[in-house]
Amino acid sequence: MFKNWKKVLLAGVITLSLVGTGYASHDLFSAPNVSADSATQVAPGHVKNAADSQLDEIIDRGYIRVGMTGDYRPFTYLNPKTNEYEGFDVDAAKALAKDLGVEVRFVPTTWSGMMKDLLNDKFDIAMGGVTRNTARQKTAYVSQGYITFGKAPLIRAEDKDKYLTIEDINKPSVRIGVNPGGTNEIFVRQYLTNANVTVVQNNLDIPHLVADGTYDVMITDTVEAMTYAKADSRLYAALTDKPFTKSEKGYMIPRGDFIYSTYLETWMDEMKLQGKFDALYKKWME
Repeated sequence: MFKNWKKVLLAGVITLSLVGTGYASHDLFSAPNVSADSATQVAPGHVKNAADSQLDEIIDRGYIRVGMTGDYRPFTYLNPKTNEYEGFDVDAAKALAKDLGVEVRFVPTTWSGMMKDLLNDKFDIAMGGVTRNTARQKTAYVSQGYITFGKAPLIRAEDKDKYLTIEDINKPSVRIGVNPGGTNEIFVRQYLTNANVTVVQNNLDIPHLVADGTYDVMITDTVEAMTYAKADSRLYAALTDKPFTKSEKGYMIPRGDFIYSTYLETWMDEMKLQGKFDALYKKWME
């Protein structure tokens, strides 16, 4: 009996050793109705389909789907005359597609529906002035930043000395126009609770409504405020040197895809190193 016990123990040690090295034979683990042909043959340390990624899907299909609102100059603007998207991030999206060796297809979305559309696989990446924040990072993957900005008031030029602080704006007499679902509305709801706030569905309409006196203030990003003030002498971009907040713009993709996110970060690094983001900034923002 003692000899048999030793044989069993020895067999167990050998089996565990073979499993640990990855070379256990199929015979040691053969079971009824399971054949060697049906077993997945994987080399030690490898996982089947480990390379599968949305990046592979994009390359295989031959185009990348880019979600854009088309209402946020200078990052993205759907020109009604040409029905074409134009702007900083439109050019960036085209550069991304070119480096991937694919075409680019723009998919319309909204600020309030952007996250839902991304999670429902309507597009592969959201671009067009997307703000990096921890709230979005909980649900998706937001890349490194490529431009720094802050929230500031776009006002009439005649009021440039009137709205210099949160306290100046946070009054019932001050009329604010804000687009729904984005970080502009989040800021307004958090800090301007006493002001007279109106939600305007089309973000592109708000600067003109401020200029003609319908609203007094538009809270937006410094870059957008400067863009509209440059285009319309009736408007003034206040506090752009000292905005109320400080944030960065990034690109948003589904989370949990290491290969895709790593490619995106490397591509952005290259855009910075080669001065391509700087060139886009000069083209669209200076």
